[in-house]
Amino acid sequence: MGNDQRPNSSEKLREFNKRLRRAQDAIQEKEAPKPQQQTAMGVAFRIATELVVAVAVGVGMGWGLDSWLGTKPIFLLIFFLLGAAAGLMNVIRISKPDGSTKNSGPDPQGPRVGR
Repeated sequence: MGNDQRPNSSEKLREFNKRLRRAQDAIQEKEAPKPQQQTAMGVAFRIATELVVAVAVGVGMGWGLDSWLGTKPIFLLIFFLLGAAAGLMNVIRISKPDGSTKNSGPDPQGPRVGR
């Protein structure tokens, strides 16, 4: 009766739980999505695409309005300028040093006076 298996069993169970947690953590680390970093060429293509598409959409909208309303150069010029401005804003947003793509609108916490 001196052979009590209970303390030995609970130690084995604790050791098994520790090994199981380590194995689960290792599996989660392997399966976790890795952050993707853009290469310089990828960023350059993205900037060029953003600028060209914004101008092309603006020109297309202006040309469509001009041909629909019969006012040939007015809307084409206006929407060209709006498309170019939108493209430049996208380029500036992409080129931020912190790499964020957040909207640069007003701070939801209010002005930063005295913080």
